[in-house]
Amino acid sequence: MEVKITKTARKCAATDRPFAHGERVVSRVLVEDHAYVRQDFCTDAWTKELADEAVAFWRTVYRDPESEQPAEVHSPLRQVFYDAAEGDARADMALAYLASQLLRRQKVFRLIKESDNPEHEHRTALFADRHGDRLVEVPDPGLTLRELEAAREELMRRLAAFETPDEEVEANDVAQQG
Repeated sequence: MEVKITKTARKCAATDRPFAHGERVVSRVLVEDHAYVRQDFCTDAWTKELADEAVAFWRTVYRDPESEQPAEVHSPLRQVFYDAAEGDARADMALAYLASQLLRRQKVFRLIKESDNPEHEHRTALFADRHGDRLVEVPDPGLTLRELEAAREELMRRLAAFETPDEEVEANDVAQQG
């Protein structure tokens, strides 16, 4: 069986209505002719019968590729980094530092230079954001283990909030609404 799951479609499989940028949609996978086929539906058109026929289904958010949204909107980790980088509290610096290191490991940020200037309070790293075409300077404030752990917990909390926003209904509840 061929496994090839495509990106979100641009319009609803049931109503043929184009999706709006940021709209919540329900996606499902079916088996047709010994291949997996993905279909995307607006939440108004989603029914229990569609869920029953599916091999799997899930909720997602439609991202219009032609949208003029900033690039960090499309990556929760990048958005957390840029939000934290705007703050000047030590907790914000810790969160930005931790997010920058993860983005570096993902090869989203490319390290250009690290400075260890004794005249400055702390070391800094200069990164090139490959997706946002920006240069980013990140201070390394010499964090304690307690500060790093608090930043890790906050980072996990913020990333989890992107996956399960408060107003989102569980996919099983959506299936039962039809």
